[in-house]
Amino acid sequence: MRYLMFFLAVLIAGPVLADSCSRSARINNKLVVVGDSVRRVDELGPDREWQLENRHGGSAGIRMDFYQRGKTVQVYIKAGKVSRICHLRD
Repeated sequence: MRYLMFFLAVLIAGPVLADSCSRSARINNKLVVVGDSVRRVDELGPDREWQLENRHGGSAGIRMDFYQRGKTVQVYIKAGKVSRICHLRD
């Protein structure tokens, strides 16, 4: 019985804990996909840029935020390429 309850809890919580990251996003009528260059994303005019750091204070990349109606699109850049695109609801 305990295993059944645990399985049901994991099954229900799975979509809630799922990562809201995808491989593409439409920003300002342009499509941005993982693997695009930093120049293509920078031309779209991000609303905010964050310098990402590792544990030791070294550079780990850039996060560019784009605010859209009801959501924020975060574009992560490492080594001059888009590595991850996440969507957050406001």
